Amino acid sequence: MALSVLDERIASLRRDLQRANAASDSDMEKKFEQLELRREPWIKAFDDIRSNSTSGLDRLEALIEKVAQGGLDPSEAWREYSEIEGLSEEVFRECLELLGGLVFREKELDERICVFADELLKECAISVGVIPTLVIPSPDRLPPLESRRIAHVRYPEWDVWALPLVAHEFGRVAIAESVQANEYVKKTATALHQQLAAGPAVELDAVEQRVRVLLADAFATFTHGPAYACALMLLRLDVVAPSLESRALVRQRADMVMGIIKALDTHELIQAYVGRELARCWEQAIASLPHAPAAAADPLGSLSPDPVAVFGKFKKIFHPGSAYTSTDWTAALSRGAEWMEQLRVDGEVRDLGEVVQTHRLRDALNAAWYVRLRQPEWAKKGAHVTRDLCQAIIDQHASGQGGQGPIRGESRPPRGG
Repeated sequence: MALSVLDERIASLRRDLQRANAASDSDMEKKFEQLELRREPWIKAFDDIRSNSTSGLDRLEALIEKVAQGGLDPSEAWREYSEIEGLSEEVFRECLELLGGLVFREKELDERICVFADELLKECAISVGVIPTLVIPSPDRLPPLESRRIAHVRYPEWDVWALPLVAHEFGRVAIAESVQANEYVKKTATALHQQLAAGPAVELDAVEQRVRVLLADAFATFTHGPAYACALMLLRLDVVAPSLESRALVRQRADMVMGIIKALDTHELIQAYVGRELARCWEQAIASLPHAPAAAADPLGSLSPDPVAVFGKFKKIFHPGSAYTSTDWTAALSRGAEWMEQLRVDGEVRDLGEVVQTHRLRDALNAAWYVRLRQPEWAKKGAHVTRDLCQAIIDQHASGQGGQGPIRGESRPPRGG
């Protein structure tokens, strides 16, 4: 039999898909238990890998048979192979991420940050009414995809201060899986596309992807309050981006989260204690930057979805109680004030304060960010205090009856909803 490049490629791809298919074995459930993982989402993720790799193998077998029988023109055979290979690449990437995430968790490099991220998203998922996503450590800044139910804790951001950032990727999934939210994205993108000065030169798909990024920021702020805004604007957004294109996106994201903060801050308490200081720090940083090259203008830079309209739509789409409220902030403010008094008197926080079944991890993160904005030098010690409080809340939930601890009564989705 003569050597064929196509035959060799098909054989190689089949071996790779078989490896991915075998990635989840009988020992995996024991591994999930050892690492304190919620078994169901992980089992589903590996089941999806097996299903998708099996589908790829079936298509390859059909291709092999057609090639052997001479039923395909070589160019058609290559096109079919190329399509199967492209779909398989996503299977391989997700398999690698899942296995890599398990390794990082096993080595305890994340100081339980992934455990906290799991709980944070579980709380949000219950209140919003969707299925939680997986959380895995990631060594780089992978672009989030709505079709992949994975949120990344990104290196070197394996820190409790960056914990709220996982809410962005969860928000993309939650929006994509909501019929109403998805329709709102498309409607908003179409309206903005028609308003762009660049007109038809900008693809509608590009506008929609930009809208999805901004609405995921809105969702994360809507559900987690100023803690997300602080983490995004102080730790994540690239204020020194060299191009106007990148800076335009940075500006749009900052404007969106600050707009959502104003919309949910019905009593102007967040603005008084966090919003104005965060805005001051941000404006000072932006004002000190050198100008980017004019040639790098962003055709999407004029996009401006209205945060107030987005906030109002989210209140209608998602379950009552999922939004962060002024009442939530008042509780965070009270705990933060108690911590600051302990710092003034003792130089450290020795008493975390009361922890009850209705407390959520977002409450701990917002209290911590309130203190950090007033005492930036507390960041290192504050991370330990915040981790201790997050663990205390998780322990309290675990000790509760019926597993309903994380969600306040008014925040639970209606029965059957």
